[in-house]
Amino acid sequence: MNACVYHVWPFQPQTLRGNRQIKCVDLIVLGAGLAGTAIAWQAHFRGWSVALIDRLDPQTSSRVAAGLVTPVTGSRGAASWRWDDFYPIAENFYYRIEQTTGKSFWHVAPALKVFGNQEEKDLYQTRWIDPNRKQPSSGILASSFPATNAVGILAPYGICQLEPAARLDTTAYLNASHHYFDSLGMFFVSDIDCNQAITIHSTGSIAIESLRITAKRMVFCQGFAARQNRFFDRLPLHPARGDIIQVRSPQVQCKHIIHSHTWAVPIGEQQFLIGATYDRLALHDDVGDNNLDAMRFRNELKDRWESMTSGTFAAGEHQFLDQRAAVRPASYDRHPLIGPHESHPNLYCLNGLGSKGTLMSPHLSEILLDSMEGAAIPDSLLWTRRK
Repeated sequence: MNACVYHVWPFQPQTLRGNRQIKCVDLIVLGAGLAGTAIAWQAHFRGWSVALIDRLDPQTSSRVAAGLVTPVTGSRGAASWRWDDFYPIAENFYYRIEQTTGKSFWHVAPALKVFGNQEEKDLYQTRWIDPNRKQPSSGILASSFPATNAVGILAPYGICQLEPAARLDTTAYLNASHHYFDSLGMFFVSDIDCNQAITIHSTGSIAIESLRITAKRMVFCQGFAARQNRFFDRLPLHPARGDIIQVRSPQVQCKHIIHSHTWAVPIGEQQFLIGATYDRLALHDDVGDNNLDAMRFRNELKDRWESMTSGTFAAGEHQFLDQRAAVRPASYDRHPLIGPHESHPNLYCLNGLGSKGTLMSPHLSEILLDSMEGAAIPDSLLWTRRK
């Protein structure tokens, strides 16, 4: 499995070695996944001093995520929620971080939608492909795609090309970001117990004595782990496990990300990532061969891949290579959960991004930082909203 390694970090963090003076920063960020890393960058771009803290768990939803950014989703062919707001900011954000770190991880390329039936094809034709459509979404382009250019993919009803679309290599992005912040003395590896290690002083300042850090404000970006955080254990999270498998399929030749019965991401060497499942009961990340949940999800994804292609695993046309799983921090209405604590106004959360963390985290981070400077957070994003 050379294509996707989730447990290796390209650096050894230095920030906790030796005795240090108390570090006073503008913002502590707990959790350095997609949400936490985005808010650390946005704060850094504003000139704020930051302490980014993470336990470096290799099996988080951010590291397992495929990082897909797709303009049109679902069987109804609807534009991704607030696409015109989120995508331009995400694109500029990731390009800027590539320039800052000198690393490449943001890949923009059209995505393919394989129609499952005539009704779906007609819907996309009317809503997106027809040049006379009534309500075009700005910036989203759709066009027919020759099925002959997706060798091995079954497409009896045709294929549609959607753009702009992109993929973030989440592992490369997070590694580059953490390395950058570590080089500035802003990255800390620690498994913080939110119920014991955080002190809020009468002045409102926040202290983590074990790390000798104090701050004016703190943001919790812990995903599913927020359930064990005494400050935000009431977050209305509705988490779901997601599984991805990695396969080798020599007979499938397509350089584009494909959406059909499942999604498939080409990762080189005739290999693809296939995903993802969505289960609200099996809230663990065990992918062992003896785990019944893991085997069930693995077989589900294999079946989906077979239904998309002309080959089978039994006949050897596909080879199973690997499986990964994590619990997504989704919300009940599938919208983000951000905003201040009800009793401690200097504590904030950025959570509930579900499977849209790559797309939404850059803009949501701006909104949350703006609120710290006096701007209002839209009611549809506040974690205290009513369902």
